[in-house]
Amino acid sequence: MNKYRGEIDGLRGIAILGVVIYHAEILLNKNHILPGGFLGVDIFLVISGFLITRIIKNEYTNEGKFSFKKFYQRRFRRLIPALTVVVIISTIFAFFTLYPSQFLFFLKSAFSSIFFFSNIFFHYAGESYGQSVLTTIPLLHTWSLSLEEQFYLFFPVLLFIIYKFREDKINFFLLLFFLISLIFAISINPNNSSFNFYMLPSRGWEFILGALLAVNEKKNLFKKNSLLPSLISYVGLILIFYSFIIFENTNNHPGLNTLLPTFGTALIIISSNSKNYINFLLSNSIIKNLGLISYSLYLWHHPIFSFSKILRLNNDDIMIKIFLITVSVVLAYISFKFIEQNFRNKKFEFKKLFILSSITLSSFFFIILFSTSIQKNYFPKITQDLYEKTWFKTKQYFKPCFQRKEFFCEFISNDKNEKIFLVGSSVVASFQQELKESLYKEGLNLISMTNPGCDLIRVTQNGFGDKICNNIIYTNRKDRILQEESGTIIIHLNYKIAYSKNDILNFLNDINYFLKNDFKIIIVYPIPQFEESVSKKIDDLFRSSKENLESYLYDYGNYLSVDYSKFKKDSENISKIFDNITHEKLYSVYPHNIFCNNLIKNKCIAHDNDDIFYIDGAHLSRSGSMLINKEIMKIINIIYK
Repeated sequence: MNKYRGEIDGLRGIAILGVVIYHAEILLNKNHILPGGFLGVDIFLVISGFLITRIIKNEYTNEGKFSFKKFYQRRFRRLIPALTVVVIISTIFAFFTLYPSQFLFFLKSAFSSIFFFSNIFFHYAGESYGQSVLTTIPLLHTWSLSLEEQFYLFFPVLLFIIYKFREDKINFFLLLFFLISLIFAISINPNNSSFNFYMLPSRGWEFILGALLAVNEKKNLFKKNSLLPSLISYVGLILIFYSFIIFENTNNHPGLNTLLPTFGTALIIISSNSKNYINFLLSNSIIKNLGLISYSLYLWHHPIFSFSKILRLNNDDIMIKIFLITVSVVLAYISFKFIEQNFRNKKFEFKKLFILSSITLSSFFFIILFSTSIQKNYFPKITQDLYEKTWFKTKQYFKPCFQRKEFFCEFISNDKNEKIFLVGSSVVASFQQELKESLYKEGLNLISMTNPGCDLIRVTQNGFGDKICNNIIYTNRKDRILQEESGTIIIHLNYKIAYSKNDILNFLNDINYFLKNDFKIIIVYPIPQFEESVSKKIDDLFRSSKENLESYLYDYGNYLSVDYSKFKKDSENISKIFDNITHEKLYSVYPHNIFCNNLIKNKCIAHDNDDIFYIDGAHLSRSGSMLINKEIMKIINIIYK
């Protein structure tokens, strides 16, 4: 029988407190009071590893066997009912508050959450956790639940095998797994921070740290009446709160810095068998009860904060934030009392619970999927594509083509035809999906090479360059292009990037080299950019304006635009570079002829009466992308007529 340890729930209480305050974005003198509160999740992972291992160990030790069936039934009872309720209620809110492209993304995230692969979904969808403290993706927080469930799927089997065949070596194996996972996390983080953050291979060591504590739980690590346990527990709590206050960049985790909160948690767990003030504090009824409802509170708080941000209810008003936290706690208590406890009760037959959950979820998703077309009618046509990340749309083998440093996406329609290479930054990536579709219809081949802030330029020491855009990417791109004897390269330079003279010289040398080696080049001249996000501006107008949005935007004076003369001046340097390149195999596309001086004289516009051309200030929407690609395809048809 597993002895109840109240201080574990106290640790959960501290963990959920950190996470909730982090997402509430409570500020003091314009600074987040707990910028590292997201590390509360790491505390949960250590606790999960400890408790799961403890259950398996005690059951195997006491009974000589372990029931996987009962284990997974307990997990189902514990996780699914409350999650189902939160997902259903969140979906209803999403139906009325999210724009169509956002709602479709939400449904995918809801599906991935219920089936516990949302960490994988968000990674491959390009949703970097922490890019803003509180996102407008209501179910983003479910990534950690998926991570835990994935751990539960394989670890009990692995642990059972070790206990059955090499119990004497269990510490050795667990320590080995711990080190492999930790070293893996540290090594991949600089270039793969999203994968490192979301995925089990780089998170496994946190669970296994808890597992090591569990297998050694009953060993007398301290002498009787020793002051060491008390000292260790103080150090542990200090490490946790130090991490909450000091760390703020999610991209650095998990890694060496994450050892502080996780080892702090471990120190408290191993010292908790001794009576000391920290254990007394963690066993306090308030913090302990907060820990008891921590799962439900974790589920509810993020959608509540997220929808409040979507509806512009949040802002920086501390009273509103306190109100939202209070609502979260109340809903968490109700959820814990009437959902968690009821369905965890073994009197509620598991078979009935499973059937009830399955019917409820399948019916709900069936209804919602058929209502997406209805949902569109709640919003003006111009809002249909707001916030859609077009630069992440193009995928191959489930992984976005954007941000690939090697193993570029190759869409081969006819291997006998030449390859067409699309090379550039996220601005270029925002029109690659429509280009791929257009080329496929013509039986032509596309190889996409797009990375954030990374045009076809060899990085110099006095130029730009970092882990996002560097010479490794440049070399990989060029090597792949030169594997072909000929082909077409579509390039663009972002006029907002300050290139050095050496950068430009290298660029020109490469262009001339490709042209001399039988490659055709299509130059996309500067694409107008805007000072503010087009999606956010129209979103603000729609949610705050008392008058009809479409009527408001029909007035040319209200169009979101930038002065054509200002755009030409800002992009002049890049345009001159392109103007000075001449060759019979060089072709040009002029975006300013598409977006500027048409509907409104001396203005470059971000939308017309029905469609947005930009998602934010720089990236094209689906409609804007189609306009650019129409011009590109005219040239492609000339080249390959």
